[in-house]
Amino acid sequence: MINFLCRLWNRARQPGAAPWLVLATGIWLGYLSWVRALHLPDEGRYVGVAWDMARSGSISVPLLNGLPYFHKPPLFYWIDQLAFAVFGLNEWAARVPSWLAAWGSAIGLYFFVRKYRGADVATLALAMLVTMPLFYAGAQYANLDMLVAGMMTLTILAGAETVLRWEQNGAWRAMSVATGAFAALAILSKGLIGVVLPGGVLFFWIMLTGRWQRIALFFWPPAVAVFLVVAVPWFWQMQSLYPDFYDYFFVYQHYERFVGENFNNEQPFWFYLPVILGLSLPWSIWLPGLLLPGYWRGEGVRLEPLLVIWFLVVAIFFSIPASKLIGYVMPTLAPLAVLLAEAAIRAMSSKWSAHVYRTIAISLAGAAIACVVSIGVFWYIQTDSARAMGRLISKNASPDDIMVYSHSYPFDLAFYVKARKPAWVVEDWPAIPKRDNWRNELVDAARFNPALGKEVLVTFDNLVPRMCQNPNRVFWIRGDHWELGRWPFLRDVAPFFRQPDDGRLWRVVTDDDFRAKYCQG
Repeated sequence: MINFLCRLWNRARQPGAAPWLVLATGIWLGYLSWVRALHLPDEGRYVGVAWDMARSGSISVPLLNGLPYFHKPPLFYWIDQLAFAVFGLNEWAARVPSWLAAWGSAIGLYFFVRKYRGADVATLALAMLVTMPLFYAGAQYANLDMLVAGMMTLTILAGAETVLRWEQNGAWRAMSVATGAFAALAILSKGLIGVVLPGGVLFFWIMLTGRWQRIALFFWPPAVAVFLVVAVPWFWQMQSLYPDFYDYFFVYQHYERFVGENFNNEQPFWFYLPVILGLSLPWSIWLPGLLLPGYWRGEGVRLEPLLVIWFLVVAIFFSIPASKLIGYVMPTLAPLAVLLAEAAIRAMSSKWSAHVYRTIAISLAGAAIACVVSIGVFWYIQTDSARAMGRLISKNASPDDIMVYSHSYPFDLAFYVKARKPAWVVEDWPAIPKRDNWRNELVDAARFNPALGKEVLVTFDNLVPRMCQNPNRVFWIRGDHWELGRWPFLRDVAPFFRQPDDGRLWRVVTDDDFRAKYCQG
């Protein structure tokens, strides 16, 4: 195995290997995306929004159960809708945005590093990056983290390439325009951090390396025009349609969530240090190589200052707020991979080169196996998916049937049912504690369409009267076992389906017998 990997390594460094590396990277990052059901809540939420837009024909307004959903911008949803149209409604298509972002950013990093640090460092950095567990998992996870990380990575690479080309009297204008385009796509991926973080990285790199005059390269009028043309129209349209959009999206979702302490996942400031080190194993074992004096000396274009600033800006920025999620620091993995690859390549020329080759080969094999096994383990232990329930409903339901979610909101169920209209969501509206959960997401969304909100957000007291107003209609009621105590009519029917996590599904028909028992008066 080690000899095979060494031969593969030697071939991968050859000039003609680049096209094969590009293809192999894409296959590696995406070939297992179809295996798992959608994970809750994130995958179900964002894929569900994309399906909601597709089923209703809403091109620009993100929808959660038919209601305008402005937690995040629309790029992920747009790509997902296109993937559904091309590949069908399945998990692989749902994860296409993350896969494309991971693939594109990894290949962009490879060619950038190959140009300035050579094929050896570029090839090893690519291998390290795509076998880091966090990066590999992010490429096959349908949420916004990999998409914004990929766009931010491409923005930083394009911006650095703009400056370096200008210094070498090269054709920098096309890269300046590319920087503006990628920055705009980063904003459309997850909001202002798409431009704040890449802008901060490039700003500190330029200022700390004495290049302050190069800032003007990013304000070349065609680059600014491209940025505005790509980034502005959607925000302008949403504000025109919904006057409260700017306040909700920028003030509440950006500023208040960043500085607030009342959201979920509160973690200490140092939370991301073990996350990054642990989820970049086995490659993070090369970190001590960065401490050697010779590491920071060398010939040619030195990328280390850019990479260190890149890593620190992202890691420190996301360490400031109290609320922290693991996927937020995915943009740190690209610069980390290059720094570690540089250390490993330098070690190859030492007197321990034979041991270094063997360590790298074993690490690559182990990392690849760990990535694949982790997907299998995740698939095996997953119990919260509505895939089996949704497929069963889709085989037995008619277009006029009504979905009811009692005291729950299974984000992925509409996707698997291929439901064509919003569900009734039963809760104690509007007396909902202010927390970061699906209840408040729906309440916030109803602000932008109150009429539909009254229709789909049903109180406990109003469920039976609403059902009685729809005679001879089939209701698919998704709830948990304790719903039997809340709704007497559920005791008259056996559960149509039971989930491993105790979720249940009842098929209730408002026929003459139902109305005689429960609709009188």
